[in-house]
Amino acid sequence: MSKDDNTPPDDNDNTKQPGKHTGDVPRASWKFSADTIQQGMSHCTPLKKEAMVWAFTWCIDRGIWFEDFCKQVGYDKNTIYKIYTGRHRNPQGRKEQYDIPDKLYRAVLAFRKLEVKKAKLGETEFVETPTARRIFKGCDIARDSRTPVWLYGASHLGKTWALRQYTIENNHGRTLYARVPSKAGLKGLVAAIASAVGVSAKADTPKMVERIKKALAANHLLIIDELHQLLYTYRKQSCFACIEVIREIYDEVECGMMLSTTNVFRKQFEDAQKEELEQLFRRGVHKIQLGDIVLTKDLKPILAKSGLPWPKRSDRVEIAGVTDQPYEVLRNLSREGGLKAITERIRYARLIADTAKKKLDWSHFIHAHIIIKKEEEEPEDDWS
Repeated sequence: MSKDDNTPPDDNDNTKQPGKHTGDVPRASWKFSADTIQQGMSHCTPLKKEAMVWAFTWCIDRGIWFEDFCKQVGYDKNTIYKIYTGRHRNPQGRKEQYDIPDKLYRAVLAFRKLEVKKAKLGETEFVETPTARRIFKGCDIARDSRTPVWLYGASHLGKTWALRQYTIENNHGRTLYARVPSKAGLKGLVAAIASAVGVSAKADTPKMVERIKKALAANHLLIIDELHQLLYTYRKQSCFACIEVIREIYDEVECGMMLSTTNVFRKQFEDAQKEELEQLFRRGVHKIQLGDIVLTKDLKPILAKSGLPWPKRSDRVEIAGVTDQPYEVLRNLSREGGLKAITERIRYARLIADTAKKKLDWSHFIHAHIIIKKEEEEPEDDWS
């Protein structure tokens, strides 16, 4: 197979064995990028184009091979390639570009329905809390207003969990999720966004930025999560450069953006008084503040889903001579550990209950809590 992105896959390529995939990774089997698609499918019916764009971004994000996608929708590789790259033309005139076939459109919709269902089953069971609904609403506002929306809150309040769920449920080729890697710097940030929108992350940074602009459209929502990671780059000015690039992308495309970060970032962001930061900050009229602790209104539906009733303040549980109050444990964890600390104890408690072949109750939760706290203790010096 040719390595040229503009050359269609060759079904007659004898260098590969039948049934074997081409390329080292699934992404390599998709021989085009999102910016190529936007240009090549510009003549197509919007809804059909949206479905095909969704299929592309979903497959490269989920590691689905191009050949496997083609088999799923019942079309050969050459035809799908030509449709994506704008080469699906009338063989007589060669100028008339065909729209996406109705049969393919229906097949992609069926593929999407099945894939989303599998994704939901494969994820940790999501519980829609009041805070999650606030986050969903913020994403809708960003999309509808085509402006940046800032999402602030302490770590482990469920921001990422809700944003990923929103992406699954609303990813019709228009919702794109990028997570800023640790100590990313400018190149790391741009590469993360490029991968999210379906552009090769191997080019130099300026070229990636330009291709990102071409890949995005005004009706897209770009979610950038963990933005506070930009504070921890090895170069002090890198954070400002990153924010400036995000602003540049927004000004060019004017699509909705959800920018998720911590309150620590907000404080440093507002104190910096840097032109780069201020310009992007002012473009985001909507700023959603989630606070610093897990709220009881979010915990109650999560506990109910697990089969645990909301504990009374007076409730006490004794495990191996240790007495604790579930209500106080939850309150302390909501302030110090966050949602993950609580949901992990629920998971562990369920294992303890299953091992004992009993129904989950607060004794199992406190048992799990004691074990986890015990793990934090330093071992005693046994030399004496």
